[in-house]
Amino acid sequence: MKALNGYDYLVICIYMTILVGVGFYFLRYMKAAADYFKAANRLTWWVAGLSSFMSAFSVWMFTGGAGIVYREGLTGAVALGLPGLAIFTGYLVFARLWRRSRVTTLMEYLEHRFNLPTHQIASWSYVPVYLLYSGTALFSLGIFISTAFNLDIILVIWVSGIVILAYTLLGGLWAVSVNDTIQFLILFPVCLLLVPLSLVAVGGIDGLVQASPAGYFSFPSRGLPWHYLVAYLVILIHGQNTNPVAQRYFSVRNEAQARKVALLCTSLFAFGVVFWAVPPMAARVLYPDLGKILDLPNTDEGAFVVIAMHLLPHGLMGLMIAAMFAAAMSSLDSVYNAMAGIISKDIYQRAFNRSMSEERLLRVGQAVTLAIGLLVIGLSMLMVEYGRGVFSVMMKISSLTITPLATPMLLGFLYRRAPAWSCLLSFTCSVAVAAVFAFHLPLVSYLQSLGPWVDFSVSTFSIVFVGAATFLVSPYVFRAGAAERQRIREFFSKLDTPVDEAKEIRAAEIDRTSIAGFIGKISMLLGGLIVLFIFIPGSVKERLINVLQGFLLLGFGFWMYFIGKRTRTADLSTALPNVGPSTSPPDKGGR
Repeated sequence: MKALNGYDYLVICIYMTILVGVGFYFLRYMKAAADYFKAANRLTWWVAGLSSFMSAFSVWMFTGGAGIVYREGLTGAVALGLPGLAIFTGYLVFARLWRRSRVTTLMEYLEHRFNLPTHQIASWSYVPVYLLYSGTALFSLGIFISTAFNLDIILVIWVSGIVILAYTLLGGLWAVSVNDTIQFLILFPVCLLLVPLSLVAVGGIDGLVQASPAGYFSFPSRGLPWHYLVAYLVILIHGQNTNPVAQRYFSVRNEAQARKVALLCTSLFAFGVVFWAVPPMAARVLYPDLGKILDLPNTDEGAFVVIAMHLLPHGLMGLMIAAMFAAAMSSLDSVYNAMAGIISKDIYQRAFNRSMSEERLLRVGQAVTLAIGLLVIGLSMLMVEYGRGVFSVMMKISSLTITPLATPMLLGFLYRRAPAWSCLLSFTCSVAVAAVFAFHLPLVSYLQSLGPWVDFSVSTFSIVFVGAATFLVSPYVFRAGAAERQRIREFFSKLDTPVDEAKEIRAAEIDRTSIAGFIGKISMLLGGLIVLFIFIPGSVKERLINVLQGFLLLGFGFWMYFIGKRTRTADLSTALPNVGPSTSPPDKGGR
């Protein structure tokens, strides 16, 4: 396996610089909180779709996900594609509803649909959960990268943390989404290239099938039984429709574009699973004992990296590492922005300063983003110093809130009879059930003795069933008053009303910019950089691979730039007459 050299490190540095530069570029367009947290509903749908995909993708696909495919074969590949199926439920149902809710943050919806106590409890619960998640994700990235590539873990954490913080702080959701798109442009061609290289290395598809372990292509596998796949899908449906991916739904112009976001994301998972599944499958044939190559706690998680380092030339190896950083950043930057919106708008403004202007809220949001980024780095450093076990109990307690809260959030869109207190009732009962499965060790031990993943499946089905059942019976537990019924009717009247772009979305300075053209320029810059890899010492084959990747990005960049030039004139003819501050229509009651 080749080691990184100076050319690879140079590529990583240039790539990180471009990401921060994108943040500086969009800083000029951050005029109000709506610009920062939901792109003032101007987020281009295909940018939002690619950003959603990258946010749902995460570095886990390269590590834990690749390890599952390495061990479980075809069933592992199916598990990797399940997020796409979960997001498809957004296309069918939730994307349209999120956009018509006309909210700025996920938690704001809870007050509109339920009541202020629900909104505040959920907001205060969300923050520590995702702070710990972010710290653990950054720490896990540091552990993996530092071990696999012999880098200093402190350096990995600081570089990753500062770069994510910089562009998220500067450019808000615009910078987050555009950088996610750029990261996709890096990730996809490299992974696409690895498929034929991997198949050639194992003697083609026939060679892969014949040399694989017995039962490798059976479905389902013993290690991932059918009940696990169903339970995992249930978790994903909850998560992918209530986590920061859902933020993209209410950041585009209308509900039709919101559904396009979900459909694009679903399609990328459906077709992209091949690109991420084939390399670790080939690694199973080429490297049946990864423990001899990598010194990782779970050596299977290094399958993708090992085969990439074996097959890719220098330059593209650095780009591959940058892509892994990008995958981690894409999940964290979305959490940073969503969490900053919740703290500044749902907690600070709602509880302490309701009359705060949009411009002042923007400054508060930026300050909160800075604090979040530094806290996450600090948490990761503590994990390096004291080990992950210090936070294991805190993570277990925090994880109890995710699915129990997501169940009533989604049912709140669908079940119109549910009164204001239904969400808290469902949430409380689900948390109680989750706590039993988390801390009643005899029960956990018994379920684990029944087979692989039985404890996970039973706990998941039980938590969701109790949450859904209590939510559905809530009208018989709580009797809503006339004022409450009227407020809920007004909320659903809003969901039944299509978005009127002419009335609800004002023009802004960013309308002067062609996002397609901007991304095209970045793509051409990266493509030109990769073409220069031809001068890196190596074989003719390695140089041809670099040139092919470079021209692929150059071609895409020219195409996007051409599209941007064609559409810009038409866009400006309608956008420029009313340029002004970006604002959303005021909420009922002056919120």
